[in-house]
Amino acid sequence: MRIVPNLRSSVVEEMPPGQLLLFTSQIGDSDAALLEGNPSVRPFTWGTLLRALRDPDLELVEVAEPLWLAEWVRAVRYVVLLKLLRPTLPRRRPVAVATYAIENLDVGVRLSLRALDSRPLLSALVRRLVTAAVGMSLRLLDVVVFGTSGACENYRRAFDRPMRHTRWAVLPPRLDACTVCGPVGTAPRDRTVLFLGAPSERKGFDVLLSAWQTARGADRGWRLVVADPDGDGAPDLPPGVSVRTGPSRRTIHELLRTGAVVAMPSVRLRRWREQIGLPLVEGLAHGCRVVTTTETGLADDLRDHPLVTLTTPGDAHSLAEGLRHVMTTEPSGPLTAPAEGYTKRDVVRWWLTAGAIRG
Repeated sequence: MRIVPNLRSSVVEEMPPGQLLLFTSQIGDSDAALLEGNPSVRPFTWGTLLRALRDPDLELVEVAEPLWLAEWVRAVRYVVLLKLLRPTLPRRRPVAVATYAIENLDVGVRLSLRALDSRPLLSALVRRLVTAAVGMSLRLLDVVVFGTSGACENYRRAFDRPMRHTRWAVLPPRLDACTVCGPVGTAPRDRTVLFLGAPSERKGFDVLLSAWQTARGADRGWRLVVADPDGDGAPDLPPGVSVRTGPSRRTIHELLRTGAVVAMPSVRLRRWREQIGLPLVEGLAHGCRVVTTTETGLADDLRDHPLVTLTTPGDAHSLAEGLRHVMTTEPSGPLTAPAEGYTKRDVVRWWLTAGAIRG
């Protein structure tokens, strides 16, 4: 069973067989077509949780990661309930409590309270108390998988001692062929750069527009297509840039199959940093070249990837150079990612194995 704070279409598409997915909220990119007639995906209720916990075949409960503080407070209640019920539930094996951690923003910043920004001494004290409380609550977890080496180092810097009591591993996502579309084809790609997601400051959209003009993308015969799930209104756009509002997952997959490049120029804000970046993962899974920044938690894992160009965050000239590179050169390797990394099924398998050892 998996309890997620935000329901994303990609999460539904990658569900391992036999998994129950409970979501506590729903965000714009969750395609209703994926949910229709799918009894394994349900809104969270306490009744649904209790029925799932009584299932004698239940082996694993995945909850939100501890640095997502609001969701972690809720998750602690679910875990405490499970541990209280454990002695009363006959099972073939214990139920392991797991999390998949990808938070890349420094723990001290992530756990600071915005309301105390104007009171630095009190803010520092509260941050220390919250950090200590989160560290103690980590012991509720049986197994932890870090999706990036950046996330692992982030947790280890702040929670080294509590993590010694939990089995953990770094299992970066597998970046091979999309499970929906299948192997990458050899057909010529459209001269298209894709930007997937809301055109926001943290995703570097303003930087991308500036870099697009500097790189003279339209003059080179390229298009920049923005797939905006919300469609709250596009700003004034330069030549060669268009917006697809509220595209379905089918449309997203089609754009990725036919487009040549995915741009994900994320920048760091005070209280936000890119964790992995779904556009990056999906772009590589469809054989696209990816121009991104070093803000993703996968930056260290992708430095030598033949389809990835890393640029300086927030630097329009660096991003323009990256765009020029992919628009004027051929890939240095095949349009298929190396068969490295781990699928969600691999992660679940590790959780179950490590959880059984811990139990």
